[in-house]
Amino acid sequence: MQWLQAERIMRSWRSLLFLRNSLPAKLALLAAFFVLAVVTVRVLSLDRLAHVDAVSGEVQNRWLDSVRLLGTLSRHIATVRSEEAEALLRRDASGWTSSEDMQRSLSAIAQDIGRYRSIPHDTDETPAFDSFLRNWADHDQHARTIVSLAQRGQTDEAAALFKGSAHFSFKEAADSLRRLIDLTETKADAARKTAAEAITRAQRFISDLILAMLVLFVALIFYLWASFSRPLLDLAGLMRRLASHDTSFSVPFESRRDEIGDVARSLAVFRRNTIELLESRKSLAKQADILTGSLEKERALAAEQRNFITTMSHEFRTPLTSIDGNAQRLLATKDQATPSQIADRAHKIRAAVFRMTSLVVSLTGAMEMASGQLQPRARRFDLAGMLRDLRRYYCEIGMGDTLEEEIGNLPKEITGDPELLYYAFSNLIANAFKYSPEGGIVTLRAKSADASVEITVEDHGLGIPPDEIDRVRERFYRGSNVGSIPGTGVGLHLVDLIVRQHGGSLRIDSEVGRGTRMTVSLPMQDTEPSLLEDVIEQDLVYRGRRRDSEPSGGSPERARLHS
Repeated sequence: MQWLQAERIMRSWRSLLFLRNSLPAKLALLAAFFVLAVVTVRVLSLDRLAHVDAVSGEVQNRWLDSVRLLGTLSRHIATVRSEEAEALLRRDASGWTSSEDMQRSLSAIAQDIGRYRSIPHDTDETPAFDSFLRNWADHDQHARTIVSLAQRGQTDEAAALFKGSAHFSFKEAADSLRRLIDLTETKADAARKTAAEAITRAQRFISDLILAMLVLFVALIFYLWASFSRPLLDLAGLMRRLASHDTSFSVPFESRRDEIGDVARSLAVFRRNTIELLESRKSLAKQADILTGSLEKERALAAEQRNFITTMSHEFRTPLTSIDGNAQRLLATKDQATPSQIADRAHKIRAAVFRMTSLVVSLTGAMEMASGQLQPRARRFDLAGMLRDLRRYYCEIGMGDTLEEEIGNLPKEITGDPELLYYAFSNLIANAFKYSPEGGIVTLRAKSADASVEITVEDHGLGIPPDEIDRVRERFYRGSNVGSIPGTGVGLHLVDLIVRQHGGSLRIDSEVGRGTRMTVSLPMQDTEPSLLEDVIEQDLVYRGRRRDSEPSGGSPERARLHS
């Protein structure tokens, strides 16, 4: 039983907590508070108006009536005095005038006095009123005596009384009445002022109540806005942002224990679900982009492979055709051929072999560069000697007549891989001949510049379009104006890689139709002793490894690249 009672108490307490935290309960409480405030204002206003009505009623029912009765009384006693004089002067057909008017006036005065007595008065008014009654009683007797004497024809005695005792008694009565009237008017003015002040205070009080009600109304409106409308509008705005997939916000009002808090917590759950959904969508989109990129790369690679195979077929077919043709001519003219003709055919065969060898070296270098296997073997070497050996090689294959050499003052030795640099400069020269007209001059220059050396290969051939100068460094890219000139688009890419591996730079200056100038800038700073020892050791190992494979008639660089 006790357990059941405790359970009922807990349910009742939870119900009360729910009602306290419920929006309808809060709104009902606000409505009840507002109604209570309106009722309170009404009661207070009516109480103050009742006080004003009481004060105003006192002024109207007491003081105004008193002043009006005293004024009427003053007129009536003045009328009695006038009728006294008329009683002395007026005669009718039987003799003296009648006293009926006098009696009516005296009766009216008696009635005024009776009505005045019925009105409440202050204690200081009673002595003045009693003084007037005593003086008026004396004059009332004198007035009646005058009328009686006048009716009996004793006008002299009546006139003497009118001018004597009656005059003084009337004056005393009028003066006492005047004092009573002044006292009453003074009190009436004070009562009117009191009523005016009460009205003013009532107006101020009611105005303050109205202002307080206005402030209360504004406070309630602000409370409703801050506690209900603004949270709901904020949550509605956040819902619209969430609907547009904008989750960069935090959900407020989650700590509230009413319906708004329930909405806020539900919105927080929706936000977390939306974030997870968007993350999943982004992940799927990223995977789709990766797959699309991979597919595009595969398509591009397939296209490059097709182009590469086509180009390579053409590249090998041309020098092989040249070798075969010159070999057949040598066989056909072996008995009649002169030494110069044989030398010319041999040069052409060697040029074709050089072309094929350069192509193979370019492809091998491209594959080694792509796999990271081709690394510079740095050592000290004579750059000027290597460049002169390179020119001698081109002379040997019959291209020396159009290759001009301008080698200036160069340092005795620089640090680098002479074999890779030999290939790079050879590729630049080969490209210069390839894209120059038949018999075009190619210039090889070398000079020192500050802390570097500059090697320039310049031709007067096709040139490169301005918007393609930066792109010709890309692998497999060829200029749009090369036409049917064979090439793979690999050589200049390898040259740029080799130069950058040596800490240098490749600058390309070109103008379409006027030629191209390729400038390689290499640093010539001294190598540290420890590094130089490593370089020398590396070079010794390399030389020991390659001594047996070097041909006797050429340089190691040429042997590595063209053997």
